[in-house]
Amino acid sequence: MKPEEFIPTLKAALNEYRYTDVQHLTQQIDPRAFGDDQARMILSLLRRKRRFAEMKQTADSFIHSGLQAPVIRRQRAQSLLDQNFIHEALQDLKDLVNEVADDPHEGPETRGLIGRAYKQLYVNEGGSDNLKQALVAYLPDWQEQRGDYRWHGINVAALLARADQDGMATGINLNVQEIARTILNDIEMKGATGVWDYGTAMEASMAIGDWDTALEWTGKYVKHPDTDAFEIASTLRQMKEVWCLDDTPEGGKLLPVLEYALLQCEGATLEPTGSQILDPSGFQAVYGAEGLIHLQWFDTLQKRCLAIARMSDSASGASYGTGFLVQGSSLRADWGDAPVFVTNSHVLSVNPSDQAPLDPNTAEAEFTRLPGRPKAALGELLFTSPRTQLDVTILRMEHPPEGATPLQPSPYNPALAQVGGKPQRIYIIGHPKGGELAASIYNNDLTGYDPPYVHYRSPTEGGSSGSPVFNRQWDLFAVHHRALITEQVNEGVLLGPIAEAVKTAPSASKD
Repeated sequence: MKPEEFIPTLKAALNEYRYTDVQHLTQQIDPRAFGDDQARMILSLLRRKRRFAEMKQTADSFIHSGLQAPVIRRQRAQSLLDQNFIHEALQDLKDLVNEVADDPHEGPETRGLIGRAYKQLYVNEGGSDNLKQALVAYLPDWQEQRGDYRWHGINVAALLARADQDGMATGINLNVQEIARTILNDIEMKGATGVWDYGTAMEASMAIGDWDTALEWTGKYVKHPDTDAFEIASTLRQMKEVWCLDDTPEGGKLLPVLEYALLQCEGATLEPTGSQILDPSGFQAVYGAEGLIHLQWFDTLQKRCLAIARMSDSASGASYGTGFLVQGSSLRADWGDAPVFVTNSHVLSVNPSDQAPLDPNTAEAEFTRLPGRPKAALGELLFTSPRTQLDVTILRMEHPPEGATPLQPSPYNPALAQVGGKPQRIYIIGHPKGGELAASIYNNDLTGYDPPYVHYRSPTEGGSSGSPVFNRQWDLFAVHHRALITEQVNEGVLLGPIAEAVKTAPSASKD
């Protein structure tokens, strides 16, 4: 695909949250067809939606094809930083910084990323040297007012405030509030020249304790047309990891505003149904009464996660899929109220034709969202259907971990469209690629039914097989089992047909 076609196609896929399409586009790119400016634009588009894995892969392709512009190498380092590959990113930035030392744009950007790397190392590992190295990287551009220096200054202020909170001596005799007031005065005099200045003004207002003004700047920041997922996520990280606003009264006002904005930037939508935020004043100050949402929605999401487990082999430890607990009687009355465990038969099966990597004798379920991440062995096989049919295996779990509340299937399938004709949204929670538990909350339109199957656009990856599929109220109604590549949709198996098959199966066990 030529650059003049590729860039708008990629931009549309990102803006529509079609992240599977984004993966395909970046995998198929011919880097030889692009110049430095086009490469920079592509990497910037990927960064805005926080597609850091694709960003690194694409940057590598450009660099290996001969595009060595500093901006491309810096963007690659950025992708590494945001995937927490801090040391690798830092080495790349150190290799670059002398080359761009006098560049009015790339110099401050590269030095700022070095500061960001050391700041993250301090958050991750502690250590006075990491803190001092971060300050050393941020200070020159702030003190000499070079390039876009305001964000360097607010990072100096934030790190000094964190050092004071941690009782860490820095040897730097600067006052946090004086830095913040200087930044605010500069923005008042010269104006906000870019989207980051709005976030910087918010942070500077916080630093001087003016929370009302901080909320005013927050409103302007999250509603700015250039604010996207990357900007909001970066600000949230700063609020939580450096300013430590979690579990503080001020954080109770500010963080929900940013968290909601991030969800919107990543494609999720929540219904404006009234105030259930612990302290709604901050949220209402930015979004107004009509923008308030039930935090019960988030609470329910977290509760559902407690019943979901990563499937692995107890001998090798290799992870292969997802499974979840369901109340037994919800599928078959004589199974009683004890929980049963549900996954795909192509993940776990006793039938060779299913080609499953796990069998009941060696498989175990790890409940990663419970304290201590307990693992539980699986018990008696109750029901199985081949991967070419219902693709489901159900087993007893004699000793489920404490706190793993079984899911309750919904008797109803969600309508294809919401009231007003908007596409219906569904949600999947699973262990993509055997990693940590993740919920798909973007690009998740319900597209149709072909009983016993349901089709949807929620992005999933290997390891999501066996994940529960929920409606917008977090009611379970299907089991995710595969992607239909040619149709660019995913497919789940409806719980209704599974329950009907279970009830009539002569081999189903009884209490």
